[in-house]
Amino acid sequence: MGTWYHEKVNESEFYKATQSRALKGPYLLHGEEELTKTEAVARVKKLLDPGVLALNCQSLQGPDAQALLSAADQLPFFDQMRLVLVESWDDALIDALEKRNRLLTLADTTVVLFVHRGECRKTNRLFKALAPENRVVAFEKLTMDRAVNMLLRESALRNVDLNKATAQTLVERVGFDSYRLRNEFSKAADYAGPGGAVTVAVLDETVTPSPEYDAFEMLDALLDGKRKKGYAMLLGALDRGETPLGLAGFLEGRLKLVLTAREHLDRGLDPRAAARQLPGSPYAAQIAVRNAQKRTQGDLRQAVAAFAGVDGSIKQGLYRDRDALLLAVLNTFEKKEEVKK
Repeated sequence: MGTWYHEKVNESEFYKATQSRALKGPYLLHGEEELTKTEAVARVKKLLDPGVLALNCQSLQGPDAQALLSAADQLPFFDQMRLVLVESWDDALIDALEKRNRLLTLADTTVVLFVHRGECRKTNRLFKALAPENRVVAFEKLTMDRAVNMLLRESALRNVDLNKATAQTLVERVGFDSYRLRNEFSKAADYAGPGGAVTVAVLDETVTPSPEYDAFEMLDALLDGKRKKGYAMLLGALDRGETPLGLAGFLEGRLKLVLTAREHLDRGLDPRAAARQLPGSPYAAQIAVRNAQKRTQGDLRQAVAAFAGVDGSIKQGLYRDRDALLLAVLNTFEKKEEVKK
C-alpha cells in the first residue's frame, strides 16, 4: 500500500493516487455523489494507453470468482496496467475470493474498481473486507466549497470568467446535485460565450432555480411581511405546474425547519451553532436560522399548522386544493408595508 492511505479515503485522496499512478488492487467506490464518482472512474481509464484500451479494460456485471480472477490475472497488453470494472456483485463473490485468499492478492499490474451506485452500507461484505485496508473510497454529497471548486474548474475548461461569490450564488440557487449544477452552469457559460464572464446578471437570465430556492425566497418575502411579493411568487409556482398540495407540503417542511431553528435560538445557541444543529444542506440551515430570527415559536407553530391543514381541508371537501393553499397563506402572514427601493 502507498503512503497516501489513511483511515478515511475520500475522493480527493483517490484523485491524488490516480495522478501519481499509485493505484493497484481492489477498491470500493461508493457514495451519493454519482458525477464525481463517474469522473473518478474515467480518470483511472485515462491511465491506460488509448491504443490498447479495449484490451486492457474489462467491465463485469455480476461475475463469479473465476470470471473476476480470469480478468484480473491477465497481464496488461503492451501497457503498464490493466483495469477491471465490477458494477454489480453479491456476497457469494466476496466469500469465494476470501476463501481463496485472492481478494487482496491480485496482480500488482491490475486495478479492480467495484463501483457501487449510492452509499454502501457498512455491513456490506465487500465494505467490511476493504475498509480495514483503507480501500473504500467515499464520494460524499457536495459541500459548498467543493461545489464552488467544481464550478471554477468548469469555468476554466469553458474559457469563461467566474468568481467565487458568483459560483456560490449559483450553488444557492440550484442546490448540490452535481449534474444539475453543471447543466445550469453550462447554460450560463453558453450565454456568456468564450472569453466572457458569468455574472449574477447572467445567472438571472439563464438559470432555473431549484424548488427549494424558490420556496425560501417565497418564505423570505412572506416572513418579512411582503405578502404581495410572496403571493405573486406562489401564483407563479402554481402557473408553472407545481401542485397546491405539493407546495403546501414543501412549505410546511421548510417552516418546520425554521421552527426547529427558532427552538435552538431560544435555548441560547448563537445563529452559527443553531445552523450546525439542523439537518440538510448548510445553505438551507443558514436560511432557516435567518428566517427564525423574524418570528416567535408561537407564530411559526401557527404557520406550520396552517399548511399542515391544507391536506385535511381538501380531503374534507371544504376547499379546492388551490383555494386551500392560498387561504393558508393569506391567513398566516400579515401584510406589512412594502420596502421601497
